Amino acid sequence: MKLVLSVVVLVCVGVAHAEDSTPPKLDITSEVLTIIEKKFNGLQHEVNELKSKIGGTVKVAFSASPSGFRYIGPYAEPTTLVYDHVFINIGNAYDANTGIFTAPVKGVYFFIFVVFNPHEKETAVKLLKNGELVLGASDNPPGQDTEDTACNSVSLLLEKGDQIHLQLVETRRIYADSLMRSSFTGHLLFTV
Repeated sequence: MKLVLSVVVLVCVGVAHAEDSTPPKLDITSEVLTIIEKKFNGLQHEVNELKSKIGGTVKVAFSASPSGFRYIGPYAEPTTLVYDHVFINIGNAYDANTGIFTAPVKGVYFFIFVVFNPHEKETAVKLLKNGELVLGASDNPPGQDTEDTACNSVSLLLEKGDQIHLQLVETRRIYADSLMRSSFTGHLLFTV
């Protein structure tokens, strides 16, 4: 009987010991997995933030030209140029009805514009940011070749909602034709 009781006690102690030693290993493994999962989720969040900061998720590019065969101007007052023939408008930040580009995100943007000027009248166009002059381009009446172009470009830090547009200077004009020699182009270089 003592032998049977001793065996039963040893089996019970062994089972109890086995039960006591197994769960801590599982708890430690579970805790480690939870910590790893939290760190992974945090790193994934950081990667997503970095992608958005370098333009990984925001894409903005447009290029437009005035349509038709026509003179635009001269006008008595400065006039916003509306380039309604859109080659590309990724991100839909350029409005072909108003001629205004609106920055969808804070970032550094690049803009370039070219204006075509045939015949006897001079041309002058300004690029404005939120209604304020940034830079311009002008050209005197064409000389012997009877046609000239003027252009300028700039990189700008824009806040979300800032607006960029081209303005024809009063008493000046440009010309639109099938070669699309007047154009306005911009794109996001990177977000900040």
